[in-house]
Amino acid sequence: MLGDVNSIHLQKWAIGLKDDFDITIISLDPLEVEVEEFKSIVIFSNKEKTANQSGKLTYLKSILRFRKFHKEIDPDFVHAHYSSSYGLIGALLKPKKFFISVWGEDVYEFPKRSWIHKIVYKWTIKKAHRLFSTSHDMKVELEKYTSKEITVIPFGIDLSLFEEKKVEHSSEQFVVGTVKALEHIYGIDKLISAFALFHKKVPKSKCVIYGKGTAEKELKNLSAELGVQNAVFFKGFIPNTEVPKAIYEIDVFCVLSRQESFGVAAVEASACGTPVIASNIGGLPEVVKDKETGYIVSSDIHQISERISELYHDEDLRKKMGQAGRKFVTSQYDWHNNVKTMKQFYNE
Repeated sequence: MLGDVNSIHLQKWAIGLKDDFDITIISLDPLEVEVEEFKSIVIFSNKEKTANQSGKLTYLKSILRFRKFHKEIDPDFVHAHYSSSYGLIGALLKPKKFFISVWGEDVYEFPKRSWIHKIVYKWTIKKAHRLFSTSHDMKVELEKYTSKEITVIPFGIDLSLFEEKKVEHSSEQFVVGTVKALEHIYGIDKLISAFALFHKKVPKSKCVIYGKGTAEKELKNLSAELGVQNAVFFKGFIPNTEVPKAIYEIDVFCVLSRQESFGVAAVEASACGTPVIASNIGGLPEVVKDKETGYIVSSDIHQISERISELYHDEDLRKKMGQAGRKFVTSQYDWHNNVKTMKQFYNE
């Protein structure tokens, strides 16, 4: 596998497949936090983060090291997770069989940066024997650069971890919230702005935000500017195993991203029986069924606030959407079924 070894998504794939295949991960960056399930997995990487080194020169040196290592282990096939950087490295390794999974920015943005980027991208994709996408929206985007078959395998969740909450949380306050990185692309500012409008009507409400990122200070300043700094709570980063507990606190879960290739956070919230308000962007309309498991909204802050108000005033609707969301996720996004499908392609 070629990819960022610190990515929770890559780690889940490696752990899900390791019992059936001998897996080696080649990563530009070293593993930052030990993973218990990685004991049987070989990791080959640079000694320090690529961002801390001398840019393109380090990248070229890495490719030379990776080519030597690839020749030594002589794998049956190479699967690159991320079609631009790791995809290009994989193509240059010239493996026996080569798979590429697109993740998001690599297909939505990279080939549009310049005509050179587009040429390099199309060449990389051309070298793949099989292509994978986690969403149909991303598949449509990838089809702009290739006529090859693209298989959609969603990035599902562990339904035994993300269980439907059986009772409403004990808080007397109505809670709006999310679990996302604090970055501009994920629209946390829209959540705070919409909540501020809602909070004026329902003072007995609060907004909880789990995650870390470069926009944290900016978002806290926005909360203060809108006068809701005492009702918006930044809870910081939590590991994936603690996400269900965080979702159980929340009455309405919001994913208001400006770009989203799939929407794992929305799937996790639905699995827990929580209605979701999501942007009409990327893969989100695939994982949130409008007016069934939640609402698909535009970027209009007033519309988002109104949807929150509707769910606040109708507890039966919240429960109905939550139950429908759990049923939908169970049928479409069971992680064990996703891994089983990928194993079938590997065994071919």
